[in-house]
Amino acid sequence: MNDVAANASDLIRTLEWNADEWRDARDAKLAEWLQDPDAARFFVDLSHFVEVFDDYVDADVPVKKEDMAHAVLAVLYYIPANPFFVANRTSLLPHLFMCTNAWLDSNDLCTGDTSDKALAYTLKGMGVDVLLACITITRGVVYMRSVSVEVRRLFMAYQPFADYLKEQDHVV
Repeated sequence: MNDVAANASDLIRTLEWNADEWRDARDAKLAEWLQDPDAARFFVDLSHFVEVFDDYVDADVPVKKEDMAHAVLAVLYYIPANPFFVANRTSLLPHLFMCTNAWLDSNDLCTGDTSDKALAYTLKGMGVDVLLACITITRGVVYMRSVSVEVRRLFMAYQPFADYLKEQDHVV
């Protein structure tokens, strides 16, 4: 593990979500975990699409034209042409479907009571399972299990549950 990847776990929790420094730390961790640049590119392209789509649907962050264009290119070209995705499509599609279903359920539950909101928060984090599937494909089950909690912490650390509840106050 290089110094950047080693420090990324601690650093990423202190950075603003999706800022340049956050992306650098994320990319270092993806390189360490996946050890396959095509797998990392697949996950980054997918993440970009998901973030843009979520921002558009939630209408909580304005979506820039260039971000929407990149998101459309990601799902229509970059991901389908990605060698890692092409080679592992059969394994990845069920994960993509289940994470999408969890995200849809999350949107339905986020206006409920506190228990529904806790479930919604948990379901919104299910997208991390796609990354865990990629790690399993590239590094195996034993390695995936050794980093699974760290992966979940890093990708969910940007929004504590209390902040999620505040964000949901405007949702009707």
